[in-house]
Amino acid sequence: MTVQKENSDVIRHVLRTLVNISGRKTTEGYAVSIMDSLIKKLEKEYDFLKCVEIRDTRFLEDDYSVSVMSDVDFIPPPEVGKAIHDIIISMNKSLGKNAGHFLIKELSRSIGDSYHSTMNEMGIDLGLMQLQHEVSELEKMVMNTQKTE
Repeated sequence: MTVQKENSDVIRHVLRTLVNISGRKTTEGYAVSIMDSLIKKLEKEYDFLKCVEIRDTRFLEDDYSVSVMSDVDFIPPPEVGKAIHDIIISMNKSLGKNAGHFLIKELSRSIGDSYHSTMNEMGIDLGLMQLQHEVSELEKMVMNTQKTE
Protein backbone atom coordinates (compact mmCIF):
# COMPACT_ATOMS: atom_id res chain seq x y z
CA MET A 1 0.00 0.00 0.00
CA THR A 2 1.35 3.41 -0.95
CA VAL A 3 0.96 6.49 1.18
CA GLN A 4 -0.87 9.41 -0.40
CA LYS A 5 1.56 12.27 -0.99
CA GLU A 6 0.69 15.88 -0.18
CA ASN A 7 -0.08 18.10 -3.19
CA SER A 8 2.90 20.31 -2.37
CA ASP A 9 5.23 17.31 -2.31
CA VAL A 10 3.96 16.00 -5.66
CA ILE A 11 4.24 19.40 -7.35
CA ARG A 12 7.73 19.96 -5.93
CA HIS A 13 8.95 16.50 -6.95
CA VAL A 14 7.47 16.62 -10.47
CA LEU A 15 8.75 20.14 -11.19
CA ARG A 16 12.24 19.40 -9.86
CA THR A 17 12.35 16.24 -11.94
CA LEU A 18 11.19 18.13 -15.04
CA VAL A 19 13.83 20.82 -14.48
CA ASN A 20 16.54 18.17 -14.00
CA ILE A 21 15.56 16.24 -17.13
CA SER A 22 15.17 19.41 -19.20
CA GLY A 23 18.45 20.77 -17.88
CA ARG A 24 20.26 17.71 -19.22
CA LYS A 25 18.72 18.22 -22.65
CA THR A 26 19.29 21.99 -22.79
CA THR A 27 20.94 23.87 -19.90
CA GLU A 28 19.86 24.15 -16.29
CA GLY A 29 19.41 27.91 -16.63
CA TYR A 30 17.22 27.50 -19.70
CA ALA A 31 15.14 24.76 -18.03
CA VAL A 32 14.58 26.93 -14.94
CA SER A 33 13.67 29.91 -17.13
CA ILE A 34 11.14 27.88 -19.13
CA MET A 35 9.59 26.38 -15.99
CA ASP A 36 9.32 29.79 -14.30
CA SER A 37 7.68 31.25 -17.40
CA LEU A 38 5.22 28.33 -17.69
CA ILE A 39 4.21 28.57 -14.03
CA LYS A 40 3.60 32.32 -14.32
CA LYS A 41 1.53 31.80 -17.48
CA LEU A 42 -0.55 29.02 -15.90
CA GLU A 43 -1.20 31.09 -12.72
CA LYS A 44 -4.03 32.76 -14.67
CA GLU A 45 -5.83 29.42 -14.89
CA TYR A 46 -4.59 27.85 -11.63
CA ASP A 47 -4.41 30.56 -8.98
CA PHE A 48 -2.72 28.22 -6.49
CA LEU A 49 0.40 28.12 -8.68
CA LYS A 50 1.25 31.48 -7.10
CA CYS A 51 2.39 29.29 -4.20
CA VAL A 52 5.12 27.80 -6.42
CA GLU A 53 8.50 29.48 -6.74
CA ILE A 54 11.12 28.53 -9.32
CA ARG A 55 14.68 29.73 -8.73
CA ASP A 56 17.92 29.41 -10.63
CA THR A 57 20.14 27.52 -8.17
CA ARG A 58 23.32 28.37 -10.05
CA PHE A 59 23.38 31.64 -8.11
CA LEU A 60 22.07 30.39 -4.76
CA GLU A 61 23.65 28.58 -1.85
CA ASP A 62 20.89 25.99 -1.58
CA ASP A 63 20.14 23.43 -4.25
CA TYR A 64 16.35 23.71 -4.32
CA SER A 65 15.15 25.17 -7.60
CA VAL A 66 11.49 24.57 -6.72
CA SER A 67 9.71 25.54 -3.54
CA VAL A 68 6.01 25.02 -2.93
CA MET A 69 4.01 26.49 -0.06
CA SER A 70 1.83 24.09 1.89
CA ASP A 71 -1.26 26.17 0.95
CA VAL A 72 -1.61 23.96 -2.14
CA ASP A 73 -2.30 20.96 0.11
CA PHE A 74 -5.85 22.30 0.56
CA ILE A 75 -6.60 22.35 -3.19
CA PRO A 76 -8.61 19.37 -4.48
CA PRO A 77 -6.15 16.79 -5.90
CA PRO A 78 -7.92 16.58 -9.31
CA GLU A 79 -7.41 20.34 -9.80
CA VAL A 80 -3.73 20.01 -8.88
CA GLY A 81 -3.54 17.07 -11.29
CA LYS A 82 -4.89 19.23 -14.14
CA ALA A 83 -2.27 21.89 -13.41
CA ILE A 84 0.56 19.33 -13.32
CA HIS A 85 -0.73 17.80 -16.56
CA ASP A 86 -0.73 21.22 -18.24
CA ILE A 87 2.77 21.97 -16.90
CA ILE A 88 4.13 18.69 -18.31
CA ILE A 89 2.50 19.26 -21.72
CA SER A 90 3.66 22.88 -21.87
CA MET A 91 7.20 21.97 -20.84
CA ASN A 92 7.28 19.25 -23.48
CA LYS A 93 6.20 21.70 -26.19
CA SER A 94 8.62 24.39 -24.98
CA LEU A 95 11.60 22.09 -25.31
CA GLY A 96 10.91 21.48 -28.97
CA LYS A 97 10.75 18.30 -30.97
CA ASN A 98 14.18 16.86 -30.18
CA ALA A 99 14.56 17.68 -26.49
CA GLY A 100 10.89 17.18 -25.67
CA HIS A 101 10.40 13.83 -27.40
CA PHE A 102 11.30 11.63 -24.44
CA LEU A 103 10.46 14.07 -21.62
CA ILE A 104 7.28 12.32 -20.47
CA LYS A 105 8.87 8.88 -20.71
CA GLU A 106 11.89 10.03 -18.68
CA LEU A 107 9.63 11.72 -16.14
CA SER A 108 7.68 8.50 -15.76
CA ARG A 109 10.88 6.51 -15.18
CA SER A 110 12.34 9.05 -12.78
CA ILE A 111 9.55 9.94 -10.37
CA GLY A 112 9.13 6.65 -8.50
CA ASP A 113 6.20 4.34 -7.79
CA SER A 114 4.70 6.25 -4.86
CA TYR A 115 4.47 9.41 -6.97
CA HIS A 116 3.01 7.44 -9.89
CA SER A 117 0.27 6.17 -7.60
CA THR A 118 -0.57 9.62 -6.25
CA MET A 119 -0.45 11.17 -9.71
CA ASN A 120 -2.84 8.50 -11.02
CA GLU A 121 -5.22 9.39 -8.18
CA MET A 122 -4.93 13.04 -9.29
CA GLY A 123 -5.94 12.02 -12.82
CA ILE A 124 -2.48 12.06 -14.41
CA ASP A 125 -1.61 9.03 -16.54
CA LEU A 126 1.93 9.50 -17.82
CA GLY A 127 1.71 6.43 -20.08
CA LEU A 128 -1.37 7.86 -21.78
CA MET A 129 0.29 11.28 -22.05
CA GLN A 130 3.32 9.72 -23.78
CA LEU A 131 1.06 7.82 -26.17
CA GLN A 132 -0.92 10.98 -26.98
CA HIS A 133 2.34 12.84 -27.64
CA GLU A 134 3.57 10.12 -29.99
CA VAL A 135 0.25 10.03 -31.86
CA SER A 136 0.36 13.83 -32.21
CA GLU A 137 3.89 13.66 -33.63
CA LEU A 138 2.85 10.93 -36.09
CA GLU A 139 -0.13 13.02 -37.21
CA LYS A 140 2.19 15.98 -37.86
CA MET A 141 4.51 13.75 -39.90
CA VAL A 142 1.58 12.46 -41.97
CA MET A 143 0.31 16.00 -42.57
CA ASN A 144 3.77 17.18 -43.64
CA THR A 145 4.16 14.19 -45.96
CA GLN A 146 0.78 14.90 -47.55
CA LYS A 147 1.68 18.58 -48.08
CA THR A 148 4.89 17.69 -49.94
CA GLU A 149 3.24 15.19 -52.27
